[in-house]
Amino acid sequence: MRAATLAASLLLVAGPALAHHGEGHPDRVAQLDGTVREQNRARANPAATPYVPEQNRTAAEADAAGVDDAAGLLRSAHAALTARRPGPAIEFLERAESRLLTRSTPATRADEPVRGGAVGRIAAARQAAGQGDLKAALAETDAALTALDRPRRRPRRP
Repeated sequence: MRAATLAASLLLVAGPALAHHGEGHPDRVAQLDGTVREQNRARANPAATPYVPEQNRTAAEADAAGVDDAAGLLRSAHAALTARRPGPAIEFLERAESRLLTRSTPATRADEPVRGGAVGRIAAARQAAGQGDLKAALAETDAALTALDRPRRRPRRP
């Protein structure tokens, strides 16, 4: 009887440690996010027919948010990262990057990729979020907002 109680106690203690076995450490949230898993699967096998229902849901969620300017999209990405939702955060970051890249450029400079400023920070945030490093993604998102000269608003205190 005592051995059975001891065994049950050990399973209760070890259960949470074993719960994420094979999924990576829970601090690496991106590994658990369906959207990020789909993106990684597509990168690993680019010839496969894409099946991306999670990404479709994430895109529909971003559409429903109704945010269209780069700063607003960065704020939405920041909120998603704070909520530990890297999939929607990556979607908002991609949209913010697209808004900034669809600009008028002289024909003589059209072949030069944009690497610095807000665009560079957004690219770094997307990469960090995709790797599950939400702390770095948040820092890069804040840096992108600062580069746009629109820092993230502080929440109001009641």
